[in-house]
Amino acid sequence: MCRRDNNSTKASSNGSGSGGNLKRRSSSSFLLLTHESFVFPELEIIDKDDANKRLPNKSNNSSTHSHTNDEYKNPHIYGLGGPTLYATLATVTFYVALLFGIEHITKTLLRHYTSHIPIMNESPHNVGILARHLSVDFLSLLVCAYLAISNREVCAEIIHHFMSLGKSTEHSMHASGYEERIFKYHPGAQRLITFFLVYQVKNLYDTLYWNDGIEFVLHHLFAGAAAWGGMFPGCCHFYAMFYFGFSEISTAILCLLANFDPKYGIAGLDEAFPKTKLVLGGLFVLSFIVCRLILWPYATYFFARDTTAAMKSNVPRVHGRRGYLRVIYYCCVALTLIQLLFVAMIVQKGKEEIGKLMNSAPSA
Repeated sequence: MCRRDNNSTKASSNGSGSGGNLKRRSSSSFLLLTHESFVFPELEIIDKDDANKRLPNKSNNSSTHSHTNDEYKNPHIYGLGGPTLYATLATVTFYVALLFGIEHITKTLLRHYTSHIPIMNESPHNVGILARHLSVDFLSLLVCAYLAISNREVCAEIIHHFMSLGKSTEHSMHASGYEERIFKYHPGAQRLITFFLVYQVKNLYDTLYWNDGIEFVLHHLFAGAAAWGGMFPGCCHFYAMFYFGFSEISTAILCLLANFDPKYGIAGLDEAFPKTKLVLGGLFVLSFIVCRLILWPYATYFFARDTTAAMKSNVPRVHGRRGYLRVIYYCCVALTLIQLLFVAMIVQKGKEEIGKLMNSAPSA
């Protein structure tokens, strides 16, 4: 990864000719299927040059810098200068179709290999439920978590700050660095956000198909809108690594646990495999405590601080993005408070499950 980034930066600095070739190469990808298709070497030059940060801002006088062709770009169309709107839409469509295909293949395999299991034959919907939770929900969230982990250098600053217990160093979360954390383009983050949006689109369809309820419909709509805003107008790539990646580790485990839920899963599966449900339940509680009760408030504190500073500032890139920042700020604060409601639900559910286990235990 370091070799690729160094070569990209070196090639970008070799003059306008080679820089132009790199730009055409990066922008020519219609389907964004690899990390390299999200890499735009010329953006590294822009991010390192404070003067060039004025490019997408209408308010700047063109006489202050030499760029003329890339000025005045609408961030809702061009984002932070990464993949085009059309390439993003094409990629989302491709991956949504791929998820449908994977789900269909999973259904076929489950029908073949679980036909001898009585509980799978009790309802014609059981195979579909299991296929949805395994090949769409769990797989998609696993990919999101993997993309976040493999690109963790994007948010290395907050990881270092957390691991050092908040001690102030040159790598700490200094308030003065809010502009880079909010407005800098990161290829790995853009890729993660794109796939997170893919999952929200597919899950919205599944929610409507399985009639999960209006609350889930609203959840996927808001989550999808948040992801879209991360790309167009584009911001908060630094924090997207946590909210769309690391935090979804607990959700991935929850999707496996959902198979045992009488309402959203397979009725009777919890009685057929009680130990499996118990293990998954324990893993979910542990991951929820780490991801949602410890890391989520920690990340949200810095997110709220940086977005507040950005909204109050007059830095070039805030223009066209202030409204999105305001909306996502309040949504994030609300979701943080909702975590407390989830804690109460988990505690109540845990008491019920422990009671069932005690009642089902054989007496001495």
